[in-house]
Amino acid sequence: MEVAELKAEKREIVGKEISKKLRRQGKIPAVMYSDGDATPIVVDAREFASLAHSDTGTHVIVKLKFPGARKYPNAIVKSVQRNPVRDEYFSIDFQRIELNEKITAMLPIHVLGDAPGVKEGGVLERHLGEIEVEGLPTEMPDHIEVDVSKLGIGGGIHANDLKLPDGVVMLTDPEAVIFAITTPRAAVAAAEEAIEGIAPEAVAGGGEAAAKEAAKEGGGE
Repeated sequence: MEVAELKAEKREIVGKEISKKLRRQGKIPAVMYSDGDATPIVVDAREFASLAHSDTGTHVIVKLKFPGARKYPNAIVKSVQRNPVRDEYFSIDFQRIELNEKITAMLPIHVLGDAPGVKEGGVLERHLGEIEVEGLPTEMPDHIEVDVSKLGIGGGIHANDLKLPDGVVMLTDPEAVIFAITTPRAAVAAAEEAIEGIAPEAVAGGGEAAAKEAAKEGGGE
């Protein structure tokens, strides 16, 4: 994971009214969790928005820069509450981490290439948008790339098909489907209707003509 820095301050007063006031001042109420402790803090709204809209998003190691601190704690973003319409952040939960201790994280999946099955009329279905992994923060990627350029109709990519960096372990079910190329439902429905429209005697193998042929072979005529 890459490392990003955010200015942070501890807050002594908590509550809805003070949180509203902080947001009006361009700050985001947050909590830093560490070994069962929860420390109320605030971070700069513009700095966090810039991080959230970057290429890596919030899948980074965040170094929280508290005023006067000799050592800045490292953390990861566990959850974010926001108003998507106004692009306003209500609150953030940080989890303090140690760089030499393993963590679990949800990594977003980025698709690469164009699937041949789509050009053949299939539909690329995404079943999972992220996977859960475990590893050291310094070895953890900020996302996982999945190449679908060899995926034809009926094909799929499962969690155990993904390549992870050394030291990073998959926690998501290995058999979980990530991507699949399926036949469009409209085409399936049309095929079913076509089959249903075939005369029963034709499906059975020739109707009356077949019966006469069977009678000849059995000495019926």
